[in-house]
Amino acid sequence: MKKIVSAAIIAAMATGFAMADAKITMNGRLRPMVFSSQTSDDGATETTETNWMSLDGVAAFEDTLKFAFNTEDKTAGLTFSVNIKNGNDTALTLKDKDSEDTKIGNNKYGSFFTLNQYDVWSTVFGTDLKIGAGSWKDGNADGAYRVKKDVDAGNAEGVYFERFKLGSAFKNAPSMFVDDIVNFAGGSNSLAAYAEYPWAINDDMNLKLTLVAVKANYDELTEDDETTNYKAGWVARAQFGMKKMFDSELIIKKPAHNLSVLAFYAKPKMLKELDATIGGSYTMGAGSAEKWDGAWDFDVRARYQVNDKLSITSFNKIAGLDEDAAKTKNAAGAAVNSGIAGVDGKQGIIKVGGKDVTTLMWNNLSGRYIINDAVTATLNVGLITVLGTASKSDSEYGVEYSITPGAQLYLSKNATLWAGFNYNAASYNAGTAGAKDQTVSSMSVPVIFRVKM
Repeated sequence: MKKIVSAAIIAAMATGFAMADAKITMNGRLRPMVFSSQTSDDGATETTETNWMSLDGVAAFEDTLKFAFNTEDKTAGLTFSVNIKNGNDTALTLKDKDSEDTKIGNNKYGSFFTLNQYDVWSTVFGTDLKIGAGSWKDGNADGAYRVKKDVDAGNAEGVYFERFKLGSAFKNAPSMFVDDIVNFAGGSNSLAAYAEYPWAINDDMNLKLTLVAVKANYDELTEDDETTNYKAGWVARAQFGMKKMFDSELIIKKPAHNLSVLAFYAKPKMLKELDATIGGSYTMGAGSAEKWDGAWDFDVRARYQVNDKLSITSFNKIAGLDEDAAKTKNAAGAAVNSGIAGVDGKQGIIKVGGKDVTTLMWNNLSGRYIINDAVTATLNVGLITVLGTASKSDSEYGVEYSITPGAQLYLSKNATLWAGFNYNAASYNAGTAGAKDQTVSSMSVPVIFRVKM
């Protein structure tokens, strides 16, 4: 009976998909590290580690498959995507009947296939009101406000281009990736339900309201012998725009009953060559969430199309914490979400003396120049500067900088190959009076092969 029911469900789904507006996209990336060398000096010992041709040096191979199905009248739809990654280096081991180990490959199935996004939605009674639910690993934000185009950096990401999203630069801060309206942790799957309503006020003004309930950590409040359990947090977003003038968004987040985050961003639209965002966020906490009270950040981003061949992108951020908050959180292990790339190419953190960082500034300048139809040159310069610490020892921190020239080859209509040379250098507070700061520098040759269909 179960087989008959399952077959009927599959047949019904296939029929529905056949009648629907279906779209499938693929985005596959292989990001090897051809060469990397990192030197670290802690004042007593200097060590260097060098690697050649690490196929998962920048990041493991990843292929994202996205499927979108909409009804013909566009009143309902389903979107889901999956990430396909290579497994780790541990071979899959099976037990035979004699309990002898048998290795059958070098991938663990558990790390091969993961759900990235699931979103099912419908309009209500033929109106513009839309309700939906799902789960989003990479978040759900209006990406236009990030002023980020992969093509500007030759598809390079992270330490080579946009190291920070909008919001706080401090790890675990409630305002980290603040414009992600379906997650509180930034990039971690959470079940969410939402309602959205767009309103065309007139020919020149529009307003869109979105309300989201996000599954959150268990939150309990006891007052006057009455206990209240909060099983979800709330997010509200209002987006207001005036044609040819500006777009804006106001975001309110409540991850817990005693924690609130406010954020506002605006995009001027007076110059067609300029794409820009300005704004920031502020966090208010009480009781157990007071350690985040006063956390703030401010972003200015701009991309300017100088001419048909040259574009320039600039990211600028300042983020701060209360002094007591910096000591409390960082002593518990939270660190600044920044730092040079290690020999594995992954994003590092400011450590040791970074335990009491209160104010951090990030600046990034990138240029893209089209040489011809087949070759584009890219250049990225990034700076991270500690402006303040709880111990008032900001002079003990050096500026961290990263320089990455590169070139992108357009192999075919759907495939590109980018290769760059990166140099990173930074110094960290030793954390002990009179001790020499730790210095770290690295050189690497990252490569990104990307196919989009």
